[in-house]
Amino acid sequence: MACYVGVDIGGTITKVGVLNDRFQSVSFATPRSKNELCDGIIGAIRSLGGNEVDGIGVGCPGAVDSSGIVKFMPNLGITDFDVAALLNERMKTKVAVTNDANAAALGECIGKFDDAVMLTLGTGVGSGIVLGGKIFDGHMGKAAELGHMIICADGRECGCGMCGCLEAYVSATALIKRTKQVMLAHSDSLMWQIGDIDEVDGKTAFDAEKAGDPFAAAIVNEYIRFLSIGIINICNIFRPQAVIIGGGVSNQGENLLRRVRANCEALDYGYKFAPKPQILKARLPNAALYGAIAMIKYKVEENLL
Repeated sequence: MACYVGVDIGGTITKVGVLNDRFQSVSFATPRSKNELCDGIIGAIRSLGGNEVDGIGVGCPGAVDSSGIVKFMPNLGITDFDVAALLNERMKTKVAVTNDANAAALGECIGKFDDAVMLTLGTGVGSGIVLGGKIFDGHMGKAAELGHMIICADGRECGCGMCGCLEAYVSATALIKRTKQVMLAHSDSLMWQIGDIDEVDGKTAFDAEKAGDPFAAAIVNEYIRFLSIGIINICNIFRPQAVIIGGGVSNQGENLLRRVRANCEALDYGYKFAPKPQILKARLPNAALYGAIAMIKYKVEENLL
């Protein structure tokens, strides 16, 4: 029976899953060195009985080259990490590498969608694109940076150095920054009753809005408007079956998503003349593992490596 491995490298935790006659997974704290990280991955594979495997799929954060080299993992401080070559040398098997958001998008799509886009609303805005049931990662694996589409010319400064990026408006970081700005401008806001300025998180404005704070409501409505604009752009370019929302802000669930759908209905001419994409919350905690396994299985079976 074929045996495939999926790896999801995270800034804090790395997950490893093995699929043969069943699926098993383990996790370990992510080391800060290339060799220790490879040792951890291989040890995890062997602990799950994967001594001989047909292929390893890896989802990595940061900038990933289609040759299997991770150019930079910012949260780990690792650069030029040829994870494909190192794992191939140690495990004597085929290895494919993609961005972790691509792997998660594919994992969320399995058995449900052939065409979908995933946005993760966290520290930044990650994204993954699945077209025809396969990851679309563009030339040299550098596509799917949807967080850096410009939605407001000469707008807010983004961490990438540009201005007006989607990430500068709808990441959890951007939401927290905007919440603090409004709190400092309005000392009578109910947001001050939720916690001190240093305790603000991505829930603060949503919680205060529910309590009837008009200042929080303005933050939330602005946030939803910008997120909807980003989704409209995605829909008009890709016309996916679904836009899947993950990351910490997605925990607002339908309180967020039903309003995003309503905004998209109002803004997008395509809703009148084309199929409506579903706008959904990400559902699988191990989506990146499933996607990494699906990616390597396809590439091995189609002799693409």
